[in-house]
Amino acid sequence: MVVLALDYEEGYGEWRNLSEVQEMENLNYEDQKKHVKKLWEEDPKKYYEWKQWCIKWDQLPNFFGTCNNPIDIDESKL
Repeated sequence: MVVLALDYEEGYGEWRNLSEVQEMENLNYEDQKKHVKKLWEEDPKKYYEWKQWCIKWDQLPNFFGTCNNPIDIDESKL
């Protein structure tokens, strides 16, 4: 028997993932760091899934990097 996890949502879920990307695009670099720190503090698991989702789908490459060249970020020091 195969069970599919149809309700699994990576990170914050497709729509909020996109919403967080849009919000980040409207912030300057210092405010992006503050926003990421807030997301990380609220729910590290969802944040890290979202971060990987961003890298996988080439979202926010100037902040997170790309699959071939990820940017190392220590969220605890932001």
